[in-house]
Amino acid sequence: MTKRIASLTAAVLTAALCACATTKSEGTKSEDVKSEDVRVYNPAELKQGEYETVARVWVETWRTAFWVPSYSSRGDGVGALRDKAAALGANGLTNVDCYGDSGMFGGEPAFTCYGKAIKVR
Repeated sequence: MTKRIASLTAAVLTAALCACATTKSEGTKSEDVKSEDVRVYNPAELKQGEYETVARVWVETWRTAFWVPSYSSRGDGVGALRDKAAALGANGLTNVDCYGDSGMFGGEPAFTCYGKAIKVR
């Protein structure tokens, strides 16, 4: 039993260290886009050829199976999406959605938000 717990702990720590090591490299694609310049588009506002997808924020990596950031309000979550999109060089977001959850034991609601970072031509 102790060996199983030690092996599981080692696997979790290894995954956490790998996640930390790759976090810095994700934000290096910036092309001087500021988060306040990132516009949130309704999916019906754009046609497929008018933009290119940069990334699907918070859902594209394997780390989301273990952890996704949560925020105290929808506004904070969308603000974080705008920051991440700007860091990736995107000038827009589309398909943005937030959902709230108070957790298994109740408590303060936390919001998880996701969206698609895009470059509008």
